[in-house]
Amino acid sequence: KGVVSEPVWNLSQHSAGLAIHFYSNAPQIKVRYTVTGSVNMPHMPSTGVSGVDLYSINSDGEWHFCFGNYSFKDTITYTYNNIGKDRYHKQGFEYRLYLPLYNGVKWLEIGIPEDAKLEFIPVSPEKPIVLYGTSIAQGACASRPAMAWGTILQRSLDYPLINLGFSGNGKLAKEVLQFIGEMDARLYILDCMPNLPNQKEEDVTALAIAAVKQLREKHSAPILLIEHGGYSNMYMDSIKYNEVTQVNRASRKAYEQIQSEGIKDVYYLSREDLNIPSDGWVDYVHPSDFGMKQQAIVVERKVREILHIPLGSLTTTIPVTQRR
Repeated sequence: KGVVSEPVWNLSQHSAGLAIHFYSNAPQIKVRYTVTGSVNMPHMPSTGVSGVDLYSINSDGEWHFCFGNYSFKDTITYTYNNIGKDRYHKQGFEYRLYLPLYNGVKWLEIGIPEDAKLEFIPVSPEKPIVLYGTSIAQGACASRPAMAWGTILQRSLDYPLINLGFSGNGKLAKEVLQFIGEMDARLYILDCMPNLPNQKEEDVTALAIAAVKQLREKHSAPILLIEHGGYSNMYMDSIKYNEVTQVNRASRKAYEQIQSEGIKDVYYLSREDLNIPSDGWVDYVHPSDFGMKQQAIVVERKVREILHIPLGSLTTTIPVTQRR
């Protein structure tokens, strides 16, 4: 506070990307909490803005979405009933409870029957992936928290992922990058181009180069630069088309200069690589779940290439975390 801009500070209080990990053998789980802001937005439902998302993981490492009956009042409640048992034991499932994308959480309680057990899981010692981006990275306009593309990526790779998506304010700010540089990550993803289309082309190029060099002062971990994924209406609105074309041209110039200067382990994804389908948006720029999934698939493919995490189609080549 006082170092980053006021909008970034305020948005940093949102819980996008955060999850509570725990084990429980409870046949019923009830979650109740209150949030700091409005429950929904015109283009994004309550379940995405202010809802939670529960996933179970069984002993074979299989993930399952848990649907809970929900009520959005002063206190928001989610109730999960008739929960079965793991096939191997009675110790219950591992759970991930993903918190709201576009709200802060004032307080939260997880309730279970008195004769059931619940045990919280400590923070993972694994190095995280750090994602710095815009409203899209923060999760607009996913229908529920776990459908933000960064969180889809987190579940696919099963590494910690720190979501630093700031709606309207992902602008490669050196103050934010200073804090990102304090984190020893396995990969840094910079996805800020959607918040930079109204700046001069040369300024965007300079910002991107400076961001990479600032991170390189402290870390040698790979850096992935992502272009503006485009607008849904860019082929029908000449102004929007020019905005995307200009900011991505600036981004590409930055990448080419970084390459020419011999800065190593910097990678790139273009708008064409992302290939967001025409049905992939809620409005002109924010992805639907469909668009989020598309971006997650493309980024995951690139991340696996960068970090040398192969994935085959045979069961013996698909990594699974088993907890028996």
